Amino acid sequence: MSLRAAFHAVSCAIVLFAGGSLCLAAHAETATGTVRPATAAATAGLYQCPGADGGVALRATPREGCTAVAAPETGAPDPQRWLPLAGASGAISYFDKTSVRRRGAEVGVAVMRNAPAGVIRTTSGEQIRSSLRRMIFNCATSMYAVVEQTLYSKRYARGESLYTIGAPQAGMPQQVAAGTVAGELFNRLCH
Repeated sequence: MSLRAAFHAVSCAIVLFAGGSLCLAAHAETATGTVRPATAAATAGLYQCPGADGGVALRATPREGCTAVAAPETGAPDPQRWLPLAGASGAISYFDKTSVRRRGAEVGVAVMRNAPAGVIRTTSGEQIRSSLRRMIFNCATSMYAVVEQTLYSKRYARGESLYTIGAPQAGMPQQVAAGTVAGELFNRLCH
């Protein structure tokens, strides 16, 4: 059984658990700068603070000199299963720690992201509030591909899916870039 077929079988189980169909949205990777785990950001909010090295740090709790970037979320996913990752843009993606499937140099995972309110709509006008993306990383070549994406009208990839986009021929491989969610996942999964 190929990694893609095995991952699809696991994805179906995740779909049933989440109460909808599996896969993530057509979001371009917009994070610039360093991707940092946002462990409590899913429930506490997100604050941009001056970092120790003169840069910017994203925190789940406010401190003196911090600016609110995102309001606290309600109904956030289980933190034991979903690891929030925040980029410098403040967009938070959630990595499903239970979705990791390895086969040789390839690693398959599922990543969820909520869409900004009212910004993204389907061609029929339905609002897209979240998405779930199945990705495969090739640790030997430092490449990854999105093999399937599913769009949802509810946050956290809940409820009925709007539609699923299957990438032809395992998606278009892309080079892993530092400072992106894909780069952070590559570092966690392949090193």
